[in-house]
Parts: sequence; C-alpha cells; structure tokens
Amino acid sequence: MPDRSEIPLGARENAIRLLWQTGDGGGELLPYLYCIIDAARDPDIYPRLQQFAAREEIVPIYQGAGAVELAAVAPYLICLGSSTRVFDWIWREGWGENWGIFFWSLLTIQGLRSHFRRLTKVRTEDGRGVLFRFYDPRVLVPFLPTCDAAQLEMFFGPLAAISAESEGGRLIETFSFLNGRLGRRTTELYKAPASGLRV
Repeated sequence: MPDRSEIPLGARENAIRLLWQTGDGGGELLPYLYCIIDAARDPDIYPRLQQFAAREEIVPIYQGAGAVELAAVAPYLICLGSSTRVFDWIWREGWGENWGIFFWSLLTIQGLRSHFRRLTKVRTEDGRGVLFRFYDPRVLVPFLPTCDAAQLEMFFGPLAAISAESEGGRLIETFSFLNGRLGRRTTELYKAPASGLRV
C-alpha cells in the first residue's frame, strides 16, 4: 500500500471525478458506476461488505454451493451509484492494494452478474478449465491489450468502460471498446514522490 503521507489531499477528488465521469466541475455523481471487489485480497473485506449490504446493492459473482463455501474469498459486484460511501472505504483501506476494478454500465446488477460469471473460467491451451481473475488490476491491465476484436467484444459486452488502478494506485488505466478497437487512457492521480537522493 502506498505511504499515505505521500498521497496529496486532492488525489481522492481526482479519482472520484474520473470514475464517476463528472468532468472538471465535480457535478452530480452518475448512478452507473459499479466495481468488483475481490474478498480474497484482504480478510477484512468480506466482513465489511456484509456491513455495507444493508444499505448497498452487493451481489457475489459466484453462485450455488461453491458461492457459500467461498464467500469469504469470492469476488463481489457492487453498485456504487451516486454515493461515495463504498468508494471512501476502498480509498482509505485498499487503494493501491489491487482490490478490484471499476466500470460503467446501464445494465442491472443481475444482468452484470450474468455477464461476469461467463468470464470467470477460461480454458488453457491443453484444455484445462481455470479460474480467470480478470477483476485483479494486475491481471486486467496487461490482459486487455493482448485481446483481438472478438475477445474484446465478448469481454466488454454491456460495459461502456473499465478502469483499474496501477503503479500502486498512483495511476488509473481506463479502457473502452469502440468500432472494433481498444481505447486506453492513463490518468495520473498524483505525482510519484521524488527520490530521497540529492546531489
């Protein structure tokens, strides 16, 4: 996790402006922002999500018996909507720790769950089925540029754009898919701290 003393106060506001697409004016937060948080990244995530569940729309991506068995380490889909309550917790406790990804969609949370469930398993070259942790920024950011147009179309589906932190949370990488091409924009939330060496 980045040293909190090195993160300028305006970095959180920069992230909110970018993720909710409010532009420079910091206007009203649009209700179409979602995230996937991976409870396996920290043992405190699952209990905290249970507390949020009374007020927030949160669903596990896994279903069935496995979902109950893996509840404490499963990925969860969260509608961030027009409130920063969940985001503020992510920013305080997990920013820079690759807890998950953010994305925009007009689809319902149940429709998004169905879309993402299709992406959780992939086949290796030798035909084995393996879990695909696309919701880990360290997997997503290098993966998307390797995909062809058909793979990108399947991956994006109902998603308008996808964002993930990089460089320890200092950068946000935003991907979009339009006219058969992957778009990528890198936004710096704050400058890297200067090296301690001086001449």
